[in-house]
Amino acid sequence: MLRPEKMSLLEISIHKSRIPAFLIEVPKHKIHIKLFEETEKKTPHHLRRGHFLTESTDLDEINQKITEIEDNIIYYFQNFQLEPDKIEKPDKDLRHKVVISSMIGGINQLHEQITPEIRHLKGFLKDIEETKKEIKKNKLLKEILLWLSDYDITSISLGWFDQMEFRVFYSSPSEFTDLEVVLEHEEVPLIIEFKEFNENFTFFFTIFHHSYHKKISEVCRSAKEITNFEVYFNESGLNIILLDEIIKFLIERIDKNQGLIEKEKNKAQKFRAYMELLQSFRKYEILEKQCRETYRGDIVRLKAFVPASNQDEITEDLIERFQGNIRIISHTIEDQPNEKSKFEVKRIQGTESEEYDIEDGEDIETALVVPSLVKPNKIFKPFTLLTRLYGITNYSELDPTPIVAITYSLLFGLMFGDIGQGLVLFLLGLFMVIINLRDKKNSMYDAGFLLMWLGLAAGFGGLMYGSFFGYEELFHPLFVNPMHEVTTILKMSIFVGVVHICIGWFLAMLNYIHNKKVFLAFADPFMKILMLIGGAFVIFNFSFDIDKWLSPDSSPPYPILLTVIPAIFLLVSKPIGKIFGVKYLKHESVGGLLGEQAVDVGETFLSILSNVASYSRVLALAMAHMGLMLVIMEIVKMFNSVIAVVLIVVLGNLFVIVLEGILAAIHALRLTFYEFFGKFYSANGIPYEYTEISSKYSVIEFGEK
Repeated sequence: MLRPEKMSLLEISIHKSRIPAFLIEVPKHKIHIKLFEETEKKTPHHLRRGHFLTESTDLDEINQKITEIEDNIIYYFQNFQLEPDKIEKPDKDLRHKVVISSMIGGINQLHEQITPEIRHLKGFLKDIEETKKEIKKNKLLKEILLWLSDYDITSISLGWFDQMEFRVFYSSPSEFTDLEVVLEHEEVPLIIEFKEFNENFTFFFTIFHHSYHKKISEVCRSAKEITNFEVYFNESGLNIILLDEIIKFLIERIDKNQGLIEKEKNKAQKFRAYMELLQSFRKYEILEKQCRETYRGDIVRLKAFVPASNQDEITEDLIERFQGNIRIISHTIEDQPNEKSKFEVKRIQGTESEEYDIEDGEDIETALVVPSLVKPNKIFKPFTLLTRLYGITNYSELDPTPIVAITYSLLFGLMFGDIGQGLVLFLLGLFMVIINLRDKKNSMYDAGFLLMWLGLAAGFGGLMYGSFFGYEELFHPLFVNPMHEVTTILKMSIFVGVVHICIGWFLAMLNYIHNKKVFLAFADPFMKILMLIGGAFVIFNFSFDIDKWLSPDSSPPYPILLTVIPAIFLLVSKPIGKIFGVKYLKHESVGGLLGEQAVDVGETFLSILSNVASYSRVLALAMAHMGLMLVIMEIVKMFNSVIAVVLIVVLGNLFVIVLEGILAAIHALRLTFYEFFGKFYSANGIPYEYTEISSKYSVIEFGEK
């Protein structure tokens, strides 16, 4: 069992100009900021606070820059197909360092750094894309020129065309077919030669009188014309060297750009740092919104919670950091937060300027919702996955995680009792732990340990029942087999239920005692424990023989009194406490308490019957598990093939593990939540939360202007 760590409340008054520097310190000290409650009506219109991060700055412009930064980072990682989380972390001394005077300055600085780098990267990529198009175009030209050279074209022969025109085109095969049809229809006198280069292109040239220039241009408008091809022909014929040089130059240009892009890829750590910085600035922006400026002067006042054990260290660091621009009043929270909280004022530190005084009416003698900081032992930590499904431990109660680790596992093991299948669960959990070793904050890491716990519990249940993958002959049960001794297992289930419920009421007693309500601890949950134990004793020893319950000859005489007497004390204890002046009952009336307790007694009797009976599901699940395995074993006997037997045994066990594992987990959770937690656990707290700023790739430092 654990108590949430003792908390201290810090009332901080700090000058508005020091807020950016203060925000840097908050994550370092893991401070929980409490929102300062104020309304717009409270603050005069002309004195309402501005946005600390964006003062004198267009907020829309800042948001636009943040969006551009994010888009650029996404573009970088997507372009290189890199996963940010898999980028290797640099040494601490090599992390990307930024020095800022304000958060808005940091955003501007980040925008100025990343924008030109992405512009260069995009320029290199665009140039490569355009160059590849040029290479493709020139290679196509080369093929056309080689085709033309088959006609023994020279610069001299091209000069013969005086009244005639010689024009070269290329198009898709389908377009060329349509073009031929049009030319035949127009009856234009010309010479046309063509070559189908591939399924994408057809080369062709035409020779015609220049008077048909306009007509040919209209007909061939869908084709691409090759112009200035004459420069590649000399007196001897085709001179392809010039074109080859151009293609070679373009290829070298691509290689150069790819080298530059590879250098950009080597900046992955830097861009990962940019991503981390952007995340940090966003967190600081959210943190800034938790700082509420009062309407008097330039002083920001806020409330913060810190663990009492760290109070002195944190306050001294803040005072040293901000000196004459801060005042801190520290209090240790002693009482439960649902009542008028009383505090022991430790000291007032910092500036003595009246400007930093707390406003009248802003005292802290009011009901506070104190955050809960619970640090469970590593052994029990996996079970926080279950307890947090119910809620968050509040500041004034016990955290039940260590008890749940034992009771939940025991309930699961009694429902899912099999040594072999428990070993499978254990190994599966071990595998989940191993594959998540690099990310221990991943919930799957804790889930792996939880599965290992349940596997061990299932193995314990298997030893109790003598079951190993459904075989009952390999081990002699330490207890009994559920299929053979149903009554015994039912009694065990009821006994487990009585113990489980009693533990819940005992924890309720501890909560009352911790909150200095010792009288209520014995007036309420203690009496209910006696009622339950007395009733269980009567049922186990005398069954439902009412005559023996009321017989003076029974041992002890009149056994029913074991339940009736605690019920009477439960009925009258609170009214008696009121009469004798118990301080936390002073606002109640004797009649009201008597009526309330009468209802409570009736509800307790009914709840005891229903709660204890609910534990019979332990028997039902244990029998269902054993029954399913018996069915599988009977199916196995119907086959003689070794392969068929192995297949049925493996698949059958997997089916039972999945089905019964889910059912046992759900029913054990149901017993924990409703029959156990309902006795003592409110779980209406809020978690102790603080802003975590990652510094794996980057470091933010605050420098004064």
